[in-house]
Amino acid sequence: MLGLGGVLAQPGGRTLRAARAPGTAVARAWTWDAADRWSRVWWPQGVALGEHHGAPVALVSWFAQERRGIRRGARVSVVDLRDARRPRYRHVLLVAIGADGALETVPIHAGGIAWLPGADGGLLYAAATFGGIREFRLADLARAHGPFEHGLVLPQSAELIAQGERHERLRYSFVSAVEGARELVAGEYRPDDRGRIARLRVGEEHAEIVDVVTPGIAAMQGVALRDGMWSVSSGNGPNARGDLWHGPRDALVRRAGALPPGPEDLALDARGRLWGASEFPRKRWLYELGLRDD
Repeated sequence: MLGLGGVLAQPGGRTLRAARAPGTAVARAWTWDAADRWSRVWWPQGVALGEHHGAPVALVSWFAQERRGIRRGARVSVVDLRDARRPRYRHVLLVAIGADGALETVPIHAGGIAWLPGADGGLLYAAATFGGIREFRLADLARAHGPFEHGLVLPQSAELIAQGERHERLRYSFVSAVEGARELVAGEYRPDDRGRIARLRVGEEHAEIVDVVTPGIAAMQGVALRDGMWSVSSGNGPNARGDLWHGPRDALVRRAGALPPGPEDLALDARGRLWGASEFPRKRWLYELGLRDD
């Protein structure tokens, strides 16, 4: 096992470069190397921020479009932010252990991820659409044995099917961690304004929905919650900037054009700043927002 610390300690890897990203709330941004920036197989989705033994780290999930009958599943990029000028990153394939003990790809969209850091790396949660939420222990990060394209794998440790769902089944399109609590906040993408957001209390291999709200925002892509203030991203297609909605749950204010085109998940870092990622080829950025509650 390498664990998260072992991955961060490895030399080399790919490099993000500083870039200018459109969006009135973008404070700074980076773009991926050429292969990842242009890929039409792998698409960035979820983002989570945290620290590991004092080192700032971003985790970014990607899902793979099926090509020629090949299903590549989902991956997570481990981004070392200690050198903010040129952050290094490595891709890690999400896998499950099959009945025969062999590793197989996890066929989820991973449209959002949440990270609860811990001494051994902590837990990573990935949205699995109608399959609930998948849990991964970052201490289990390991070198791959077999035909895995990235050379690193992260085995799934649990599938969380939430208790307390009512009426129409919740679609887990995105998810983030609630600061200071063993809670997650997850929501569903819908082209109309009927998408819901739920708060979930998580425990050992289980989750329970404790609250559900319908904020009336079309095309929601991500959510973050801190000290009673909500932030929600929404998209307007590949050629228009995205919107950021911010404020108390029942009084969200739209900030039109605050985000780059194709905004996806949102996450909070240790300083309380919002981060996001965008998905479209040639318009792929990992970005920090300049929005504050104070």
